[in-house]
Amino acid sequence: MRTFIFLILSCVSAFSGDTGIQVVTTVKTNVETANIYTTEVCTRDGQTNLVRITMTKAGVVQIRIQKFYHSGVLVGDYTASKYSSGFSTEAGIPYSVSFEFSHSNDLRSAVIGTKDSILDIFSCTNGVFYPVEAIRIQQANDLLGRDIDAEHVRKLSPAEFIKEQEEWVRKYKEKYNIP
Repeated sequence: MRTFIFLILSCVSAFSGDTGIQVVTTVKTNVETANIYTTEVCTRDGQTNLVRITMTKAGVVQIRIQKFYHSGVLVGDYTASKYSSGFSTEAGIPYSVSFEFSHSNDLRSAVIGTKDSILDIFSCTNGVFYPVEAIRIQQANDLLGRDIDAEHVRKLSPAEFIKEQEEWVRKYKEKYNIP
C-alpha cells in the first residue's frame, strides 16, 4: 500500500469567535484502493479535545470515527458507517459523556462533564461533531450552578414563579449580552 500526504493545514482557526479552538487537517490517499483518509485534530487552548477520522471512497463517507478527549485523556469515541453507529467510553475515567438527540433522533450535541460541571461541549451537524465556543461552556455551567430552593418554589403562585424565571432569564441574557 502506497500512501501520499497531499494536504496539511496547520493552526487554522476553526471559529472566528473563539480563537482558542484550532483544527489541523491531514488528508491521505491510498492509490491502490482509491480511499481517502481525512484526520482532523481539534484543540482548545492547545489541548486536543476531538479527533475526527473519516474514510471516503468515490466521494462517499464509508466510516467516520470521532474520538473525544479531556485533559489528555481519551473519554470515548463515536463511530458511524453507512449501516450503523455506536459510542463507547473508556473504563475508569473520571468523566461522563451525554448526548442530545433531536425529535427525529438525529444527534445534536455531546457533553463531557463531571457530577459538578460541564467540561466540554460539542455541537453536531449531519453526524459531525464540532467543539463549541468556550463562552457556551461557561453559560451551561452557570445554568447548572443555579440553586433552586424547592421549598421557595412551592410557596410561589404559578404567576410569581413565571415572573421570577423571566427575571432570571433577563439577568442571564444581560450578563452574556444575548439579544
